[in-house]
Amino acid sequence: MPLLAQALLIAALAALPFRGRWKLLALLPAILSLAPLGEGVSLAMMLRGLWGDFSVTSLQLLVLCLAGRPPQALGWRGPALIAASAALFYPLALGLGDFDPYRLGYTAWPLLAVFGAFALAAWWRGQPIWLWLLTIDILAWAAGLLESPNLWDTLLDPLLAAAMLILALRNGWRTYKTRS
Repeated sequence: MPLLAQALLIAALAALPFRGRWKLLALLPAILSLAPLGEGVSLAMMLRGLWGDFSVTSLQLLVLCLAGRPPQALGWRGPALIAASAALFYPLALGLGDFDPYRLGYTAWPLLAVFGAFALAAWWRGQPIWLWLLTIDILAWAAGLLESPNLWDTLLDPLLAAAMLILALRNGWRTYKTRS
């Protein structure tokens, strides 16, 4: 599954210039990325070694991107919240301070209560995309679909944080421009 995730990223990036049925052409570089190059190592393996495995959230957003769902549908607040959470989470998880939030991901029931409240708020505000993202993340974690037993690995990854920061800035700027 991790190598297919890397191929999915390549497909999503290759699909950016195409519209409609032409997006199917993006599958060709994705399939080729799984083929071994020199010494039996594929491009997907190299990318996995470069930045690790993707979170389930990233995989869902890549699938939505390939399905033609515009990133503008996410707004700017949700991506900003994810980027800000990652900006707090990663330095603390790497030892900048006494509190390690990554440790909470192993005994995830308190976190599930917090994310359950987020899911309830998304449902209440009529934001089904965020509700589905959280629901599928939690179901994937509960089913043990990832190699890591930590809930944070299901929810966040560094590339997702960077993408959400860019998306928050871009969608926020577009919202600002339409209001002024």
